[in-house]
Amino acid sequence: MGGVPHDRRPLMVFGVRFAGRDLPGMVDQGDLVAAVELQAQLGSAVRLVEADALTEDEIREDLILIGGPDGNSLTGNVLARLDGVLSLGFTVDPEHGSSVYDRKSGFAASPRYDDAGDPRVDYGLVIRAANPFAPETAEVVIVAGCGGHGTAAAAAAFDEAEALGGYRHFEALVETTVFRGAQRDTLVREARGIA
Repeated sequence: MGGVPHDRRPLMVFGVRFAGRDLPGMVDQGDLVAAVELQAQLGSAVRLVEADALTEDEIREDLILIGGPDGNSLTGNVLARLDGVLSLGFTVDPEHGSSVYDRKSGFAASPRYDDAGDPRVDYGLVIRAANPFAPETAEVVIVAGCGGHGTAAAAAAFDEAEALGGYRHFEALVETTVFRGAQRDTLVREARGIA
């Protein structure tokens, strides 16, 4: 008998929240919306796994990372390994939370809130690059936001090839307006090709 064939479906990797308003051990709602959106765009099955449960071999496969470094430890690790390749990344201000920071211009895109503290504008990143753990054989896609709406917006923007410049590997800043708790008017603000 032959061995079991290798499963080439990409791994969709989630983080689990342990702080803030989120319930311990729960996946963020924006992360779930992003996962459903990407699954619909890809039109193929994926394997779901929690970031902390990945094996050494699995991190060298095609990966789809859902959520920012504050909730998905692998997203933070991959972003750190892509430092020097990417010009967009996350920064955290203890007073204002996460922002998307542009190293080229020095601009920080920070979510905006209404007087009641509800989000009105959120930002996200969508990145497609060579997997830094296996750059010759695998790719990584990251959809992450300052908040859940930004993550969902980044996933929605993933298939907008024209807005993303038609690059195979790219990084993009995505903005979305939030109205009555739902994301609206998702816009790719900046898209750049990466090596």
